[in-house]
Amino acid sequence: MSQLNAGVPIVLYPRSMPEIDTMNNAMPETMNPVIPVFLVLERDALIAEDIMGSLADMGPCRTIHVSDASEITPHLSAEPAVSAVFLEMRLTQVLELGLDRRLAEHGAHVILTIGEDDADHAQALGWGMLVRPFTDEMLREALMGTIERRR
Repeated sequence: MSQLNAGVPIVLYPRSMPEIDTMNNAMPETMNPVIPVFLVLERDALIAEDIMGSLADMGPCRTIHVSDASEITPHLSAEPAVSAVFLEMRLTQVLELGLDRRLAEHGAHVILTIGEDDADHAQALGWGMLVRPFTDEMLREALMGTIERRR
């Protein structure tokens, strides 16, 4: 486990503990850990790979990469829950498209990767801001910051 994983509560968490069938030595399906799902909206494939690689370094996860905002809704329809989204969008674009409501329905922590001028407004909404160029540590801090603001 890397140091990036230290203190990140959404990396891997078990569901509630069901009864175990000890007679047949069977583990119920609900014992499977829940793997966080991250959605990355990024047009630049190299930057998307950096973000997804940093997330993978934190622990087991699934990442979904899209390069256009129109691709987000179909993915949300297929996912019951999304841990966090990293959006190459300005705050006003997210609000105008109604993505804020859709993402909230899925429990997603929102982290913007452009539009630093909107940082104060984004933080007031409980969102994060990942300023470019970013490091793995900055990504982890942006993710943790959104979690702390929503508590």
